[in-house]
Amino acid sequence: MRARLTVGREGEVLVPPREAEALGLGGGGEVDLVSARGAFALLVPARADAPRAWFAGSLGALTVPEVIQFVFTSLKTGVLLLAFGEDASRAAPDAPDRLRRKSIYFRDGQVVFASSSDPADRLGAVLRREGLVPDEELERCARLARGGRPLGQVLVDEGALGAGQLYEGVTRQVREIVLGAFVETTGEFAFLEGPVDDATAVKLPERTRELLLAGMKRLEEVEAARAATTPGPGEPEVTIEIAPPEPAAPARASGPFETYRRIFLRVHAALVAATPDATARLNGYLEQLPEKRRAPFEGVRVAEDGGVDVGQVLGNVSAAGAFRGAAARARALEALDELLAFALFEAKSRLPRERAEALLREVGRMQVGKG
Repeated sequence: MRARLTVGREGEVLVPPREAEALGLGGGGEVDLVSARGAFALLVPARADAPRAWFAGSLGALTVPEVIQFVFTSLKTGVLLLAFGEDASRAAPDAPDRLRRKSIYFRDGQVVFASSSDPADRLGAVLRREGLVPDEELERCARLARGGRPLGQVLVDEGALGAGQLYEGVTRQVREIVLGAFVETTGEFAFLEGPVDDATAVKLPERTRELLLAGMKRLEEVEAARAATTPGPGEPEVTIEIAPPEPAAPARASGPFETYRRIFLRVHAALVAATPDATARLNGYLEQLPEKRRAPFEGVRVAEDGGVDVGQVLGNVSAAGAFRGAAARARALEALDELLAFALFEAKSRLPRERAEALLREVGRMQVGKG
């Protein structure tokens, strides 16, 4: 939303009526304004357990999969706010509906709920696509829901759905909202750490780890479809069959891979200071991995200085052929996260408690680019 700033009395914030309604504060109320100089500002209803820790940025710097990967691996609880578009922060104030927004809720790194402003993500649209409710019943119940009752409640009260079927429909809705976010490439994000509402939580059939892989595969399919149907400048519009690309040698580690490389160096240094055989213990973990989890680390070992060839991990995943492109990156990051989880487990076991906790906090800062 773009708005004109008026400097007023201390402790007073004015927001447009529609934005206040979205916050559940149509009649006004206490709010917390979370801000960062020149970067981001968030307005949330004030409460005793209001979230404090947060991080935010542009999807041009961190992609949706990378942000979700961080929330998952750091076992965070809170809500990820996403605003999509070429310039989400400058959406016209007279057309707020054009701004596409999603909210994904996590408990201990696991997705428990999601909401969206996209009409295609609404419960009725999902139930129709999944064939769970006949169109005529959906239309009839949608008319009844205009009186203020939620559509799901109306469907159950009218006998169009059982309570169990409604729960299944909501879980599918949440899943589709999350997976749909993976294909978005422009916009902004903000993650607010804090408790989530148990009343709306659902149990998805997939854990966040599986959702990451499914989302990356969907992104890869969308990118392949675009490449196959978009002609180059001056070229006729033709459809061609694209052969799978030959695995290429991975480029120098960058982005989240470079972050993992730096984290391994830091954690290794802390471990070596506490136990001289730290390198051997980390390599022992790699050597004892089950066969189906060993392939990404073929030929990869922790060096004496703590270095890990993260590029080789990506190369191994790509060469195996099961994953390509974005999906291969997601699988390689998942493998690196497994190694990091063991290294941090070692740190908690070998280091004094205060030093271990300080290291975990430092790793958390490095994961969001603050360390």
